[in-house]
Amino acid sequence: MKKILKMLLLAALICVFPAGCTIEDRGETQTEQEETYSYFYLNTGETSLMQQAYQPQEETLDFMMPDLMMRLTAGEAPEDGTSLLAETVSVNSYDLQESLLVIDFNSGYLEMSRGREVLTRAGIVKMFLQIPGIEAVRFTVDGQELTDSRNQPVGDMTESTFLELSGKGEDAYRTDTIVLYFTDENGENLLREERTVRYRRTIPKEILVLEQLAKGPSVEGHYATLPDDALPINAVTADGICYINMAGAFQENTMEVSENTQIYSIVNSIVDSCGAERVQISVEGNQEGNLKSSMPLYTFYEKNEELIAEEETAEE
Repeated sequence: MKKILKMLLLAALICVFPAGCTIEDRGETQTEQEETYSYFYLNTGETSLMQQAYQPQEETLDFMMPDLMMRLTAGEAPEDGTSLLAETVSVNSYDLQESLLVIDFNSGYLEMSRGREVLTRAGIVKMFLQIPGIEAVRFTVDGQELTDSRNQPVGDMTESTFLELSGKGEDAYRTDTIVLYFTDENGENLLREERTVRYRRTIPKEILVLEQLAKGPSVEGHYATLPDDALPINAVTADGICYINMAGAFQENTMEVSENTQIYSIVNSIVDSCGAERVQISVEGNQEGNLKSSMPLYTFYEKNEELIAEEETAEE
């Protein structure tokens, strides 16, 4: 299979480069160029999944499969970006089993940090699901099925695995009711607040929740847990875990709120609103050290019921 892969990649090089196939800037939104395919990569900080326009010469499986695979394995990315695959990662082989694409990586795949692995996986899956005839993607590592953080098989990934909707006009927006946790006057307990928000479908719900937390409460007697400039750089949920990368203001700004309350205002809000089971927080891509004095950033946090105040307050 390795030999077949090399032959396919060589054939793609011969067919593609003389024809001068180019990649153009995708622009602000996917909705503006709905018929254009996307090539995915990471930002230089390896904290966000990026995309740019990709227009194949032929919109067929026979052309797009080797072309995209060639670009992926060659580490193609713009000057201001980073390849989806880390330098230690390579593709051993790929095999199309009817509508299922199975990609086998070398053991270097397992050496990526969990945050990067999730972004890499999302980018590869989204990219190859664009190809006509491919409905699911499965990852293996040296022939063994990829497992998640709970050591469970990741399995076949489809469009619903990494959901990101888009649309035009009214269809470009959606309305959701989210649950946010702010604090009381003492900054020691969490107070639940529901908020109905209309937002673009292209905005991940995790980002929406964090942005609404930073805006502060709308109910009297509720107090903010985050500074208004503590905005998320990136957030992605996979395998039941939400990985959040916050801007530096999250750690730098001081508020009269306990460290415990601040962390769990985020964790409880994400778990209740986004369906995640656990949350891991980093700051500017760094998971080392503590938020302030005692709460480690690298920990996987679960919802904390004990901090939620017993009395119910009026909801918006």
